[in-house]
Amino acid sequence: MTAITNNAKKHGRIRNWFQAAWFALTNGYLRGYTSGKIYVGATKSVCVPGLNCYSCPGAIGSCPIGSLQAVIGSRDYRLSLYVFGMIAGFGVLFGRLVCGWMCPFGLFQDLLYKIKFKVKKKNMPGHKYLRWLRYVLLAVFVVALPALAVNAAGMGKPTFCEFICPSGMLMGGLPLTAVNPEFRAAIGLRFFWKLFILIAVLVLSIIYYRPFCKYLCPLGAIYGLFNPVSTYRLVIDQDKCVKCHACQKACGMDISTFENPNSIDCIRCGDCMKACPTQAISSTWGNFSQKVRTKYCIDDVTVNAEPSAIAKVPQGAFTWMFIIAMFVCGLLISGTTLMYMTSLFNVTLVAGAEFSMNGVPFMCLRLACGLILIATGIFTIVSRKDPQRLSGSTEKTRRCLLIY
Repeated sequence: MTAITNNAKKHGRIRNWFQAAWFALTNGYLRGYTSGKIYVGATKSVCVPGLNCYSCPGAIGSCPIGSLQAVIGSRDYRLSLYVFGMIAGFGVLFGRLVCGWMCPFGLFQDLLYKIKFKVKKKNMPGHKYLRWLRYVLLAVFVVALPALAVNAAGMGKPTFCEFICPSGMLMGGLPLTAVNPEFRAAIGLRFFWKLFILIAVLVLSIIYYRPFCKYLCPLGAIYGLFNPVSTYRLVIDQDKCVKCHACQKACGMDISTFENPNSIDCIRCGDCMKACPTQAISSTWGNFSQKVRTKYCIDDVTVNAEPSAIAKVPQGAFTWMFIIAMFVCGLLISGTTLMYMTSLFNVTLVAGAEFSMNGVPFMCLRLACGLILIATGIFTIVSRKDPQRLSGSTEKTRRCLLIY
């Protein structure tokens, strides 16, 4: 039981760090936080998966809910296949995995719930009915009002963003007013109303687990509908499941996973899988990964038991083509990146490193990816010729080099 608890804690830390890294990646325009200006570059036309406010000074992408309201309230069109396609694509691929791993406001709520407080509960009173409130907000404030409440020019307002969204207030309203005198001069009743909602949500997040995600978030409402059909789904092994309710006890959303593994409320955090004493809960991604590892990869058991067997794994012409392709791609990426960086460093660093897909941070990332691909190709090819060499590497090393 102690081992299960330790694994669950480790999993929680990994998830929080991933959430923080994703927040840093999607809000990496550092100049915005000091200048009080919103980034309006080319990447702003792309929606990020989570509820990441467009008005956040560091945001490099757009919020799906904000974009949806913008096209619904436009006088030029009522339907944008681009925005609907982006949201549907995220839903089909991830479902509410976005909520558990890629939503900045979800991270803030997770951290607040970790604060020690004498009263800790999962659900608010009336949870059975309140959980449907997010669909009411989706229908009224995201769809109906922007489409119907239009001005003389035929333009609707993004009503959810303007009057409710606490994420926008936390990530956009407060940082902008803190450093921009023009925004401070424009503060009015609406600002204090949204500040009240934000404070209420943050206080409730200390006592209740993710109240905004459970009761108010329209984006989570949309993604929840995709949970039963997304590529990432939970799978229950009925032969292993003993119906001990350990999954429900570990679940912050209070879901009986063994009864309803693909509930519209599940945020795919993975706590139930780590808490299950019989390992009866798995995911479609995990099962696919296991099949790939079993067929193509090398584990420590194989390395220690029979080094000569290493030469047989990976096997097949397809795998060799993949290894060679990785090696070649690594050379191309690293080479072109190094050539471009030699001409980019002087210009970008002097100019203040304006965020760009061709900027220094992205060039460094591309270079690192290229070097990893090169290392993977060399390491695998050498190991095939000299299997004993692989015995000196750990399984963690092979994972870092994308071999496991």
